[in-house]
Amino acid sequence: MNPCRTHTPVPDRGAVSVEVTIAAPFMILLAMFLIFCGRAASAAIDINAAAAAGARAAADATGPAAAPTAAQDAVTATTSGTAWNCTTSTEAGALWRGGQVTVTVTCLVPLTDLGIPIGASRAVAASSTEPIDTFRAGGS
Repeated sequence: MNPCRTHTPVPDRGAVSVEVTIAAPFMILLAMFLIFCGRAASAAIDINAAAAAGARAAADATGPAAAPTAAQDAVTATTSGTAWNCTTSTEAGALWRGGQVTVTVTCLVPLTDLGIPIGASRAVAASSTEPIDTFRAGGS
């Protein structure tokens, strides 16, 4: 008699299906969370780019009165393909050669854009400062 065969093996039929049944919902939730994080980061990057575009446009404006309009137009053009509601704030008090202009963009991003099917929204803000070229043309 072989000493290794003294007991009968326990059948483990169905063990894998039970493990998959328990693990699958957690894996799906993890995948959804990773998608949400990626899309939230992408939205933040896009709003940073919109703020930078607005600051560049405001820095090229002909004067302090035209800077907010130029910044708003650039932000609107940058975020035109989205459902975001963006507001722009421009600090153009130092809009002269060697000065600087700062543009702050705040957007309400619907969470449905981020992959979550609820009606809430998330405020994402970004700010960008652009120096005014010391060799720019014009009198200002």
